[in-house]
Amino acid sequence: MKTNQLFKNALAAILLFTSTVIPVSIYAQTNDISNDTKIEIEKLNHQMEIAITKKSFGDIAVMYGDDATILTPEGKKLHGRKVIGDFWYSMSNCREFKSEITELGGNGKMVYQLGKWTLTVEKEGKLVTFITDVVLIWKRESNYQYKIQLNSFNNSIAMSEKEI
Repeated sequence: MKTNQLFKNALAAILLFTSTVIPVSIYAQTNDISNDTKIEIEKLNHQMEIAITKKSFGDIAVMYGDDATILTPEGKKLHGRKVIGDFWYSMSNCREFKSEITELGGNGKMVYQLGKWTLTVEKEGKLVTFITDVVLIWKRESNYQYKIQLNSFNNSIAMSEKEI
């Protein structure tokens, strides 16, 4: 009878270990990205800021993978670089763009980015500033360059308006 209870206790301990310790250690291993990767993703975000501000929308489109997807706040799914390029060309009223990274993680091959985008657009003779939360999934391609695989952002809230 004591052997049966010891077996049950040992089994419970093993189950507890495998359900808590092992997943945590796996997460820790897959969530570490190198400092070089962090710097590279930060540079790519800065390149996006410059391209949008300069209205170089073709430069933005090539930052996305061939089969990338954007999920818009309106629930639209934009798939493929051509459609994504058209989306960014429609942002020609954007005067200023700022990308803020709040968290980076992943394993180097796939990197997730959480953050905020701040856009100032011209709308009906006024400058309107919007802030939106954003999630980007960056994928390292065979040439070791990172491309956006998935871009999702939520409904933005108008933060301020200025007459121009």
